[in-house]
Amino acid sequence: MEADRSISIDDAFRDPLLADHPVATLQRLAKRIHLLQNGSGNRMRAAKVAFQGGFTTNFLTELMPLFLGNRGIDATIHESTFGTSLTEILDPSSVFWDFGADLVFLLPTQRDLIYPHPAADTSTVDACVEKELAIWHSIWSKLSMPVVQLSFGPGPTRALAEADGLYPGGELHYIREVNRRLVRDAPSHVSFVDTERLAVRAGPSWYDERMYHLTKQPFSMEALPALANALAASASASLGLAKKALIVDLDNTLWGGVIGDDGLDGISLGQETPEGASFVSFQRYLKALSQRGIILCVCSKNEEQIAREPFERHSGMVLQKKDFAVFRANFDDKAMNIRSIAQSLNLGLDTLVFADDSVVECALVKKLLPEVWTIQLEGDPSGFAELLDRPILFPTRRLSTEDLNRTASYRKIEKFRSEIEKTTDIDAFLKSLAPVAIIESVREDTIDRISQLIAKTNQFKLNPTNYSSSEIRDAADHVLAIRFKDQLQDYGIVAVAVTEPNFEKDVLTVRNWVMSCRVFSRRLELFTFELLAERAAKLNISQLHLTYQNSGRNDLVGKLLPALGFKSSNHPNQYSSTPAEVTFPSQHFIERIGQWPSVSSI
Repeated sequence: MEADRSISIDDAFRDPLLADHPVATLQRLAKRIHLLQNGSGNRMRAAKVAFQGGFTTNFLTELMPLFLGNRGIDATIHESTFGTSLTEILDPSSVFWDFGADLVFLLPTQRDLIYPHPAADTSTVDACVEKELAIWHSIWSKLSMPVVQLSFGPGPTRALAEADGLYPGGELHYIREVNRRLVRDAPSHVSFVDTERLAVRAGPSWYDERMYHLTKQPFSMEALPALANALAASASASLGLAKKALIVDLDNTLWGGVIGDDGLDGISLGQETPEGASFVSFQRYLKALSQRGIILCVCSKNEEQIAREPFERHSGMVLQKKDFAVFRANFDDKAMNIRSIAQSLNLGLDTLVFADDSVVECALVKKLLPEVWTIQLEGDPSGFAELLDRPILFPTRRLSTEDLNRTASYRKIEKFRSEIEKTTDIDAFLKSLAPVAIIESVREDTIDRISQLIAKTNQFKLNPTNYSSSEIRDAADHVLAIRFKDQLQDYGIVAVAVTEPNFEKDVLTVRNWVMSCRVFSRRLELFTFELLAERAAKLNISQLHLTYQNSGRNDLVGKLLPALGFKSSNHPNQYSSTPAEVTFPSQHFIERIGQWPSVSSI
């Protein structure tokens, strides 16, 4: 798409199709970022980001503040000089360690590999792969912060021609084997960007051999926006800033035509026509998103019963009503409905994506809800999935059980909110759900979820501090992890507190405390505070201490702290509470199962 040269940085930060603009336009925007003072309000996550490249990264890092800002990250950047990316990490006295990165990009290319002979057999290739993995294990072991690593991409030429990716001696075959093993063996704080997919999508314009020989940058300038977007997307997932929900229209979005006018037999959906088959394919794409944890919602201007009819009676439907966490079909304006959906899901507007075929509806949502990423589904419906897939709206790290069950969980949350709004006795209603909190220990099967929850949580989170799986393992006796369930469902691990006792100062410090938005209104925060107070008492400590930093998203925590007796100290963002003096404003009705590790182990 040809971009308007007058596009502002604010507009760029809200544009899900930022990578579609010409690289020259993006370069001009990136150079003006320093002139923008807090352009996205206080909702940006400040982060120190290190680029450790196996190539010259100057042109890339020039664009990255723009693309990271697009994903809600206000980046301060360190860039390794060419040829020093890995040695910096291995040298504890290097400038890399002085920088104190919150996130690291590891950017090797296929030129960094030592390839086996074209006639090599499988055993020889396996031995070469093991040597390559040993290098990366040594690098990963030094890094505890989130890491985003480029996988090795295909080279511009192929030693074995068309068979290069098929036989052991082929360079592409070797690249794929290395990538497969890297992804399989990487620790949980390391995620990958699929370079081969980026190269395939870009085609011949991905590499530029002349550019490499001139500047030691292997990618063409035209390829940089797609690369920058992919890196920024993965960074947002690593820092817990990825989008969580997709809200879609119905008419001319999930099917062709208008169900209210054309009737069930008149809409275009099914394998009988090219257009109908295109809508089937798009629904399959959305179904796959739902199956891996993206929350689907409907926002349609329709009579609700008429809107539901295709889901109940049309044989061409791939999506079912149960695939949607929230179903809004009425004649209110869509911005109002989207706000309602966000409130129902306990999600921030900036975690939502809205897709609609209507120019007018998209313009309205962009104007009234600029935090929501809006995609107009224009053109042939066979391209709808590509329109949503290309900008990497929903980057993925490792999938957990909670991810796979998310839609069902949020659907039950919608039911819970509906019921609680009707009741006149909230205490009796909450008690009737028979809530249970299970104290989970830090184990190999829970470490990744605990680390993921801390990283991904935004609304109920004390401060930006995240913890890798290895750090959680090392602090196991001081980590409180709570699994929550009731008569509606098992929510999984939904609350975590990382603590540290200081006996000399008579303080139990809560380094961070997070809680999933899925259990807001369940009074689990009161239960968690009760456990923290109990732990302090068993340690003969009278004070709880924490650091609360307002991110613009976690106001909920700031409002809760006074109710738990926390008062600000003389130091910025520091709060203390004396649990013995705190009286809860209400009961939580939560039964406890399990205990923290014995204090005798501390």
